[in-house]
Amino acid sequence: MGINDRIRLAIEARGLSLKEASKACGLSYSSLQNWVGGFREPRPEALIALGSHLGISIDWLLTGEGAMLRSALHTGNNEDPATSPQEKAILALYRSLGESDQREIQSAAEEKKRIRDIEQRLEDLTVALADVKRHA
Repeated sequence: MGINDRIRLAIEARGLSLKEASKACGLSYSSLQNWVGGFREPRPEALIALGSHLGISIDWLLTGEGAMLRSALHTGNNEDPATSPQEKAILALYRSLGESDQREIQSAAEEKKRIRDIEQRLEDLTVALADVKRHA
């Protein structure tokens, strides 16, 4: 897993879109897209911004080793305290798989999220269209 994947995971772990993360961290959206897409490497200042604003370990961003969340580093616990038992079980299963299987699962989850986002946008547009028709 490269730094681009770790940046994307860090943003997803905080439940943010790329646009929301770029705004929260004071980074340009296009730069963040380039980093996550693997087209460019982030500057050290950008990694510091990501780490400090998202609560992510810069060591983890750079190497993939250790705890992702800085709060886990301070407690000595490698788990997010908000992680449910179901999430822990899923993570344990995921970690027990090989890298290619992990990529397949990640790809399927990303596709599911894209579909959900499209469905939500469609629902929002349907409501907006109905509202426009009602006022016309």
